[in-house]
Amino acid sequence: KARPPPPKRSLPGFLTRKFLLAAIGLAMTSIIAGSATTLFAIWHFQRVSPLSLFANLAVMPIVTVVMFLAVASALLMPFGLDWPALYLMGKGLTMMIAISGWISERSPVDGVGLISQQSVLLVAIALVIATMATTWLRLAALPFALAGLLTVSDTRTPDVLISEDARLVALPIGGGELAVSRQRPNEFTVDNWKRALTSETIVVPEVFDNSDGQFDVADAVELPPGSPFYCSSGVCVARHMSGAIIAYVEDRKDTWKACGFAELIVVNDATAYDACHNPLVLVITKRQLARKGSAAVFFDRQSATTPATISFAVDSPYRPWHTQRRYSREARGLAPFKKPEKPVVNPQPSQ
Repeated sequence: KARPPPPKRSLPGFLTRKFLLAAIGLAMTSIIAGSATTLFAIWHFQRVSPLSLFANLAVMPIVTVVMFLAVASALLMPFGLDWPALYLMGKGLTMMIAISGWISERSPVDGVGLISQQSVLLVAIALVIATMATTWLRLAALPFALAGLLTVSDTRTPDVLISEDARLVALPIGGGELAVSRQRPNEFTVDNWKRALTSETIVVPEVFDNSDGQFDVADAVELPPGSPFYCSSGVCVARHMSGAIIAYVEDRKDTWKACGFAELIVVNDATAYDACHNPLVLVITKRQLARKGSAAVFFDRQSATTPATISFAVDSPYRPWHTQRRYSREARGLAPFKKPEKPVVNPQPSQ
């Protein structure tokens, strides 16, 4: 028995069906890719984008046009006719950035703080099993995924963060506040630290004149826990919520002023050394940071007689792409380069 011919579809119905299939395909691609990379993005950047699906769907048509214009500009470039394509491509990129910014401003969650290393490893194992297995063995990924989700918050945030140029020290002081050692801190670094420590407000130091006598660094022991930085006589001091006192020193000659009361001293001087000679006082110099990168410091909150521990961003021995760190002036313990002054030549009197 002959089958009847399929019913003819209208052009609007055909286009609608194709559009829906394309949208569903893009949505599934975004969901799968986002699910596989979200945890790694949180691990590296402490950020999450819950509205990324809508952002991807919104900008994907523009991306298609931009890619076409990019190819067209490359083909037209030998003839000097690439400027219209480049102009339109720039407009498309501007639209993409505007849409992404608009959606990002309405995201309910952004910074999520640090997550544990074991959580990332467990979820990575679950992803490998789920993608490599083709039978019921895929179910073996569920215990690893569940264990990874349960251990997300099983990590300890640093008590003090130090930038690799030794110019900035920060510590959480409670209430979502992050105390910093400079009145004008590096915005990029501070934004990263705020996300990692889930802080919202930056507290800049209060600077006192040496002659007014309002604050003496020796009075740091009287500061209550959770005090921001107070600066006087070349030394800035703050007190962590655990009671540990942190000192920031610009010149190595002022290091001794904090040896009697500080648990941590950061010296922004590559020529500095451990002037305290006290195993309970951790002294970090600009030279150490130049060699090993930024640092995270952890205090022992159970014992006041246990020295603080430090974790640097760069481990030893160096990997090939870190070898250049040892050749800077700071890494070699040298003072900043100063251009020699030209000798003053007295003009000869005219004969």
